[in-house]
Amino acid sequence: MRLILPCGCLQKDEDDEDQAHLHKPRDNKLYQQKLKPCCLLVITTQKVVTLFVLTGLIFLPIGITLLVQSTEIYQQDFEYTHCFTDPRIESIQCSKAAIGTTCFCKDIEITVPDTVKGEIMLLYGLNNYYQNHRLYRQSQSFLQLLGDVEGSCYVKEYCDPYNQDGEEVTYYPKGAIANSYFTDTFKIKRGFKDSKGEEIIPDFTDISWKSDRDSKFLLPANWKGWTPENGEYAMPKDWNIWTDNDKDAQNMNGTSYKILPSDIRDEHLINWMNPAAFPSFTKLYGKIKLDPGTYTLEVAYRYHVDAFHGEKFVRLAETSWMGGRSYFLGSAYCIVGFFCLVAAAFFVVISRQTRAKRHERKKKIDEQLVHYKDQNNNAHSSTL
Repeated sequence: MRLILPCGCLQKDEDDEDQAHLHKPRDNKLYQQKLKPCCLLVITTQKVVTLFVLTGLIFLPIGITLLVQSTEIYQQDFEYTHCFTDPRIESIQCSKAAIGTTCFCKDIEITVPDTVKGEIMLLYGLNNYYQNHRLYRQSQSFLQLLGDVEGSCYVKEYCDPYNQDGEEVTYYPKGAIANSYFTDTFKIKRGFKDSKGEEIIPDFTDISWKSDRDSKFLLPANWKGWTPENGEYAMPKDWNIWTDNDKDAQNMNGTSYKILPSDIRDEHLINWMNPAAFPSFTKLYGKIKLDPGTYTLEVAYRYHVDAFHGEKFVRLAETSWMGGRSYFLGSAYCIVGFFCLVAAAFFVVISRQTRAKRHERKKKIDEQLVHYKDQNNNAHSSTL
């Protein structure tokens, strides 16, 4: 509220004074930003150049170390999309074999160098396979994986036509991801083309995430298996192809391959049910210990990828303290470090070229300050 005095002046009442006081910062060191431990960052050329140089000198050695370590890690890929069978028996291209039959690729030679000393990861890979497609990723029932056989998909239509069989029995697990389970299998033998070569059995335990095994993929309470007498458990639609053709899953020596998972907690199935983020990906098949030498890789070809122009390969990869072979991380560190040093050199050159102008400008500002102080002193003396 304002009062109009006879002289025409405005005068604030007590309420206005209280309101103004509320917006006034407190008179202490914290509110006035005068604390001693505080610092005000003043950006100067010297500080910026020092920061960029230190960053470059730290990042470059790290990047070079990672690149050198990556080159020393053993990794070898074996592409077999269009492999042929052994010509001594019958030479056919496995990609053109009938769906539902097992085709054995011609033996692939593997040479393990002397530098390999630890465990080797046996992985299979797919290219141009879009597991990251939205409808494909959502074509699964998370409730089913948690043990509820009748659990539905997030949207029921996402699991069609892999929801129920003709007798209205729910597929377990349902959805396109489980139905498209990868069925190729691999074996490694000591020596190349040696019929008496010892088979190296991979370790199939702990090849999936522990959190998935413990919390996400759980068996129903009354689980007995995918058998006809257990009417409530119908295996996915396309899995039946391999239950009827198990007799074809024989290798040259007559030993059988394991094609389908034994239950929902099978670690190969767990890895497959976790969709990859990119169309080119690898999934862990097993861990194997190989001494330096020559080995034979046997591939049982069942999974056809020609329809979508896909590719398949097997990868043997060693791991180290930095993980598997990857040139991306080391290259990223080197690039960032290099550009930091280039930026530091650029700022030094610019600073050198503009030094004269900056000194001249600073000199003028100092002269203006001196002149301003002299004027204030003269004015103060005249008032006295």
